[in-house]
Amino acid sequence: RRMMYEHGILKSLHPGIPVISIGNLTLGGTGKSPTTIKIANFIHGKGKRVAVVSRGYRRKSKGFVLVRDGNEILATVEDSGDEAQMLAEALPFAIIIVDEDRVHGAHQAKNLGADVVLLDDGYQHLRIQRDLNILLVDASINKGNVIPFGRLREPINASRATDIILVVEESDDKIWRDLDRFLRPNTLKAKLRASPVALEAIGNAPPLDLSDLSGRCIIAVSSIANPHRFYDMLRALGSDVIERDLGDHAEYTAAIVTTILRDSDAANADFIVTTAKDGVKSRQYFEHSNEKIYILKHDLEFLSGERSFYQAIDRIL
Repeated sequence: RRMMYEHGILKSLHPGIPVISIGNLTLGGTGKSPTTIKIANFIHGKGKRVAVVSRGYRRKSKGFVLVRDGNEILATVEDSGDEAQMLAEALPFAIIIVDEDRVHGAHQAKNLGADVVLLDDGYQHLRIQRDLNILLVDASINKGNVIPFGRLREPINASRATDIILVVEESDDKIWRDLDRFLRPNTLKAKLRASPVALEAIGNAPPLDLSDLSGRCIIAVSSIANPHRFYDMLRALGSDVIERDLGDHAEYTAAIVTTILRDSDAANADFIVTTAKDGVKSRQYFEHSNEKIYILKHDLEFLSGERSFYQAIDRIL
């Protein structure tokens, strides 16, 4: 399918404003959402109006949904999906759209006044042309096969289509050797590392600094594709972590939350900590609890290539 687009057999369309695609080759968990937030903030700082268009994975709605109009949130997490809702909360200035037809969603973003479209999780959505193609990878790209036999969405040679490749977390040189066989000579390379930045209290929980997690027993609740990075960040902060993995994009219910709260009491845990993506789904259940519950906010910190990365974005604006 990718080759058919590359040779013009299948046609792609452009919405008429710059499009930046952020995606990966594996099933989730490489930092697409923090990267999208980072790029959106940069573009906003340049005085441009930014829109994020995504599919809205696991949402209960269909078709085009305007999640945020650049001023207020207009859709529930059920109708937008957890990722789009998290972006809507993190980017109060942005237009946030979910639409299975990304071309249609991008055109709607333009009609709403967007100057730039960020295509969240767009690497495999080839029907829309992009001005900058960003690929995130981590060490898992060296392991396994293409689905259904592994976690790869495409063979590793699909990395040939990227303009910028971001390696998340420090990896050995093998990841570069594997990728260099396919990357174009002018492909920009950068390294990033996930770093915790703050804790957001849910409900009546008192404010807490990251340093307050040291030496504490934590129930770590997640429903993300790769929760190990989340757990590792908490352990690096000195926490004694009890993992509670609900499965990727799991739905929260009163029964599930009751069980989590019961487990916290049984373990005599000091705090319950969850991810930003989980926070948009679980807040309504947790906010009336007497437990101390927090969302761990994190960012991606550049280890190399930061200046060239932003220069590449600047060139297409």
